[in-house]
Amino acid sequence: MHSELNAQLAFHLTGLRSAEAVAPLDGLALRPALLAGLRDLHALRYDFPLVLAEDAADGEFARPLSALVDQALAGVSDERIRAHALRREKEIRAGLGASPARELAALWNVAPKLAANGVLADCDASFPARFLHAAWTSVHAAKSRRFHDEADRLKQQLADIVAADFVHSDEGRTAQRLEPTLGADFDTQALSRLLATALPERRLPRTRRRRLRALLSTLMSQRFFPGERAGAKTYGYVFYSCAAALQALRERRIATLELAKAMAAARLEARGEYVEALHDPLFGELGEAAVDPALVPDYLVCLNARNLNIAAEASGLAELLASGMPVKILVQHDDILSSTMGRLSYAAQARLVAGMALGLNDVFVVQAAASHLYPVRNPVRKALEYPGVALFNVFSGANASGAAPYLVAAAAAESRAFPTFSYDPAAGFSLDGNPQPEAGWPRHELAYEDAEHQAQRETLEFTFMDFAAGDARYASHFAVVDKVGEGVPSLRMVDSDNRLKRVIVSEPLVRESDKCLAAWRALQARVTPVAPAPQPQPVAEVPKPVEAPPAAEKAAPATDAPYIETPRCTTCEECVKINNRLFVYNADKQASIADPKLGTYKELVEAAE
Repeated sequence: MHSELNAQLAFHLTGLRSAEAVAPLDGLALRPALLAGLRDLHALRYDFPLVLAEDAADGEFARPLSALVDQALAGVSDERIRAHALRREKEIRAGLGASPARELAALWNVAPKLAANGVLADCDASFPARFLHAAWTSVHAAKSRRFHDEADRLKQQLADIVAADFVHSDEGRTAQRLEPTLGADFDTQALSRLLATALPERRLPRTRRRRLRALLSTLMSQRFFPGERAGAKTYGYVFYSCAAALQALRERRIATLELAKAMAAARLEARGEYVEALHDPLFGELGEAAVDPALVPDYLVCLNARNLNIAAEASGLAELLASGMPVKILVQHDDILSSTMGRLSYAAQARLVAGMALGLNDVFVVQAAASHLYPVRNPVRKALEYPGVALFNVFSGANASGAAPYLVAAAAAESRAFPTFSYDPAAGFSLDGNPQPEAGWPRHELAYEDAEHQAQRETLEFTFMDFAAGDARYASHFAVVDKVGEGVPSLRMVDSDNRLKRVIVSEPLVRESDKCLAAWRALQARVTPVAPAPQPQPVAEVPKPVEAPPAAEKAAPATDAPYIETPRCTTCEECVKINNRLFVYNADKQASIADPKLGTYKELVEAAE
């Protein structure tokens, strides 16, 4: 066993396999033990496929197919119909990959009828952009309706003022103008002469008539929101590069400002409150900062993170984030397990993009793996309705590992490699949507049968190492062993026959896992402030006698082994920062020594000091 332990330690520290007892993963088709029951996604009923309905009247732009089927079957007692419907749902889920972007109505040919229709979307490389586009379309349509409700009312009021002014003019009271209203049997000539004598012409000031016509022209010809006129031209708002979006914003600046001025002036004119001496100079100096966000449609910019390696796109993203305009930006990451300059580095670009947006403080940020986009649809909608810039940082799971994108994305979220969070400038930071957000690593129970066919249960953590273990490209960082030696990090995995295996992990991957947990703790600190250190007691205070020490305090162990007086720990985090495997926190976030063998004597001395 001694030689086997040395071989395991050698692999852990160097990555070299020096004995047959440390076997490679090649050809074993291993996966983390907690994912053993997820080999056939088609047999499971979960959120995917989603039904995307951009024109949903109730605002529900996305619904799981399984939820629609359950809703339809709620009042069905005939087991034959129920079984047929569930079988058809499974067939649609299994065949979706061969026929993507299909309408549900074309595929659902059994009873009962489903309550909604739309395009089916699976969790694949195209899903994040399709999901955001459906959500954006729903929000944009509501914004367009609100604009037209007000704009149409203002146009009618201004048109009524212009029409009333014309009626009071000599031209408006000629016989030719009166005849279409009164009919041919009426003596319009006599009436026209009578009106000209009895009611002299009363016109609005020429400047106001000119202003009213200009306002009507601007409102009628605006291209920002689609109108009811056939053939009316409107601007496009969906872009696939920062450069194209920035160019459109620059080209439309003047038109945006003119529409804002026209709407503000029309409101004053409709209420009869426009004063030329006061408002003419004011509107002449009105700048872009005064533009009402409700008058500017939200721009949707869909980017793939690999294009941010182009300098122009990277600088364009920074400019858009800082623009303050209603721009909604999707940055899709397809692969977060990569090497940077020959070293392991998980989600480096994704963390950089999110950090840049969070650092601006006024950008609404939503980060989620594609598997979790539907559960966080409410923050997504809220971000789309936000009047400023919003960033959607999404991991698609469609990397080069060959695994199902849904499983890859879900494992990234579960392992904290790509945690779910949202930042609302008005409401603050939230980790809602993460599994066990109060914990470090999520913990789940694994039930299995041992070699003696006895039922066993074991609680396992799902860590960053489990996420990396599911990617065949990281196989060199793992080795299969019969029995794990003391002090060697290991995982539980299963082979294609669901037989449990012990797998040890290389030291570089353990370091990356520690970095991942530290990043997660930093996110937790955003929503859970660190408890303040207790104030020191006055030196002169005489302690009160007690009959016995508190139950939590224990005497120092009668041994030379190092220890920490845990109840006296002030949670300063200094020791954990030195070595978070040697020093760990308990449930009360007070430190203890996990295993002296996981650190050095120097680290123990530094922590003691």
